[in-house]
Amino acid sequence: MSSLVAKKKGNKLYYYVVESARVEGKPRIVHQAYLGTAEKLAEMVRDRTAPIPLAASTRDFGLPAALWAAAQQTGVWDLLASLWPRPRSGPSPAHYLVLAALHRICQSGPKTEVAEWYHTSLLSALWGFPAERFTSQAFWDALEPILPEGPEALPAADDPLEQAQLRLLGLWKEKQLVSHRRLAYDTTNFYTYIASTNTPNQLAQRGHNKQGRHNLRQVGLSYVLDGEHGLSLCHHVYPGNVAEVEEFSTSLARITRMLDQNQIARETVTLVLDKGSAALANTVQLEEAGVGWISALPWNQAPAELRSRAVEELPLCRSAQPGVRAAAEKTLVHGDEYLCVVKYSASFAGEQLHSLTTSLSRVLQSLRRLAKELNKPKARWKPDQIERKIRRWLSAPFLAELIRYQLQEHDGGWHLQFDFDSAALPQLLHQRLGRTVLLTNRMDWSAEQIVAGYSGQQQIERVFRGLKQGDWLGWDPMYHWTDRKIRIHAFYCLLGISLLQYVHQQAQAAWADLSVEQLLQELEQIKQFVLLYPPQGEKGPPRTAYVLSQQTLTQQALVKTLQLERWHRSTPRG
Repeated sequence: MSSLVAKKKGNKLYYYVVESARVEGKPRIVHQAYLGTAEKLAEMVRDRTAPIPLAASTRDFGLPAALWAAAQQTGVWDLLASLWPRPRSGPSPAHYLVLAALHRICQSGPKTEVAEWYHTSLLSALWGFPAERFTSQAFWDALEPILPEGPEALPAADDPLEQAQLRLLGLWKEKQLVSHRRLAYDTTNFYTYIASTNTPNQLAQRGHNKQGRHNLRQVGLSYVLDGEHGLSLCHHVYPGNVAEVEEFSTSLARITRMLDQNQIARETVTLVLDKGSAALANTVQLEEAGVGWISALPWNQAPAELRSRAVEELPLCRSAQPGVRAAAEKTLVHGDEYLCVVKYSASFAGEQLHSLTTSLSRVLQSLRRLAKELNKPKARWKPDQIERKIRRWLSAPFLAELIRYQLQEHDGGWHLQFDFDSAALPQLLHQRLGRTVLLTNRMDWSAEQIVAGYSGQQQIERVFRGLKQGDWLGWDPMYHWTDRKIRIHAFYCLLGISLLQYVHQQAQAAWADLSVEQLLQELEQIKQFVLLYPPQGEKGPPRTAYVLSQQTLTQQALVKTLQLERWHRSTPRG
C-alpha cells in the first residue's frame, strides 16, 4: 500500500511516497521515493494535469510590429488618417496605404498576395478587419480616388500626393526627425512591362535603363532624403526618356518649395548631388536657389594637379572616416570659383579593383572567342558590327584604358589582335582608383567636412540598391498600367522606406553597426504563436494563449529597444 509521508528536515518539510508491508508480523516501510518540497510537488501536479492545446498557428510579428509602431511614433498613421478619412465601415485609404508599404517590406509581391499575408500577420489581430477586405480590387477601389486621373498633371497646390509629402515633412520637422543641415538627392529609373501600345501612359517611356533593360519602357524617380535620419522627404516620378540633368531643374523647384513652405531657411541646407546632375545650367540654378551644395565632379573637369596628387600627399581624415584621405583647393569651375576636394578611399579602391579585374577577365575571354570566330573560313562579319560589339564590351569603367586591340583585313576576312596594357594598370592604381572629386560652394568648410557631407549620397545609393534588389523593399513587381497607379505605387514604396529607416535608427541603440539587411533578418524571425486550448469546464469558449518564439540575444535587445512586447501584450485575447 502506497502513501504520502512528510519528513521535517531543518525548517522545511520534504515529501516521500512510501510503500508499507508486514515484515515478520510487523508493519515496515519496504520502499520510498523522494518527491521534494511542497512547491515542487505542486508543480509536478500542474504539469501532469496541464491541458494539451487543440491547435496552434503562427503570425508574423517582429517586423510588422516594428513598422506599425514606427507609423504611429512618426505620426504617419495619424496624418494619413486625417488626409483621407475612414468610411462608415471597413478600412480607410490610410489602412490600404500603410498595408501596401508594410507588405512591400515584409513580403514583396502583387496585390493579389496582400490579403493572405495580412491574415498571417499581427496586423489582422490589431486592426480586426477580415482579410477579404484587402483584395487587389479593394485596394484600387480605395486608392484611386486619392489621385484623380486626368490628361494633364495637377499643379503642386492641388496634387494630393504632393501635399501629403509637404505635410509629412512639416510633421517630422515638429518631431525633430529632420535635420536642417544635409539633404541627399539622386535619380534612378525602373523598367516596366507596359506594352508599347499603351499610349495613354505618359510616364513609362524608353530610355537608358540603369539595369540594362533598354528594350523596355521605364519610369524615372528623383528622390530626396534626410542625410541624418534617412527619411524620404520628397520624390517625383517622371517620364523615363528624360535625362537626369534635365530632371534636376524640376526637382530643385520642388525642393525649394518644400523648404519654403515648412519655413526651413535655404542657406542652412546643404544639398548633396551625384555627378550625373553636375552641369553648368544646374550649378547656376543652385546658386540662384540660395542653397548650399556638394556635388561629385566629372573626373575630366577637376584640376589636373589636384586629381593626380600622390596618395601620400593627401591628409588622413579622422577615425570617424577610416581609410579616407582628402585635400581641398579653390578652383575655377563653370565660370566661378568653388572649393574642389579630391577624396581617396582605400576600401573604395579595393572595390573598384575587384570589379575591374572581374570585368577584365570576362572581356579578354570574349575577345578571344570573337577572334576565333572571325578566323573561321565562312565568317561573314562587317567591320561596323565588330567595332560595335567591342565598344560595348569596353564600355565598363577603365577597360578602354587597359585593353588595346587592332582590327585588320586579310584575304577578304577580318582578323582581331588584342593585348593587355600592363603599363597602364600601375598608373590607374596610383592616380585613379579610389578617388572621387567633389565640388562645393561651402568655401569655409574643410576637406574633411565636405567628405563627411557627401557621405549622404552613399545612403541614397543604398536605398536604390535595396529597392531594385528587394533587400530593403521590393519596388518590383510593379503591375500598374496607368500614370496614377504608378505614382501611388511610388508614394507607398517610399513611405515604407521612411518607416524602415526610422526603425533602423532606433535599432542602432540596441545593436550598434546592425545593417538594414541584418535588422530585417532578425525581426522576420520573431514569430508569435497562437495556442488554442479547450474551455474550462463543459461550457464556454476555447481559451487562447499567445507566446513569442525563442529569441537570440540580438532579437531580445531589439524587442526591448523597439518595445515590441507592448504589441504582444495588446494582442486581442480570444
